[in-house]
Amino acid sequence: MITLPSRIAAVCLLLLATCLAGAAPASATGTDGTCPAGGGVTVVVDFGDLAPQPLIRCAPGTPATGIAALQGAGIDVAGSQKYGLAIACRIDGKPGPDVESCAGMPSATAYWSYWHAAAGGKWESSQEGAQTSKPAADGFEGWSFARPKTANDLPTPPRVAPVRQAVSTPSPAPAATSSSFPWGVVIAIAAILLIGGAAWVAARRRRT
Repeated sequence: MITLPSRIAAVCLLLLATCLAGAAPASATGTDGTCPAGGGVTVVVDFGDLAPQPLIRCAPGTPATGIAALQGAGIDVAGSQKYGLAIACRIDGKPGPDVESCAGMPSATAYWSYWHAAAGGKWESSQEGAQTSKPAADGFEGWSFARPKTANDLPTPPRVAPVRQAVSTPSPAPAATSSSFPWGVVIAIAAILLIGGAAWVAARRRRT
């Protein structure tokens, strides 16, 4: 027979689990800026004349391919209708359909060039497609939108150097103004225990 105190205890445990689950931080895919040392692969996208600012994001872990690094950094990539992701046709939605239809191979005078670099090193043009290339651990993956005047002109690497950004350590905030301690969860737990204790006492009094 399930007694009233047992039911109260079960409800309290359920509420406690709900509070703790709600307090857990959600994991995110990719972060802005370069990866910290040992934190993943940094992806740099130089849009050229398609956008005023480059995109720099961190793909955590060890992405299996260059395409996986883009996706792991939270950057949208679309392939061509004919070749799929073997050809990176659009990155972060660029170029638009007015420049490239993405039906087959991109134009020889408007396409994405693909690069690699070690942290603090120099960009080198990839000799392998991004769908099969394995990014170097802790390295940099670069994409640069090329608009050569002729098909024989070589593309240029991203205009952002493959250098890891310094991480600034913010000064600790005063305890009176800011705190990361989960006071809301503590208060909720205390309230649950008080309610459960009061109900327990009331149940014992009724039995006696």
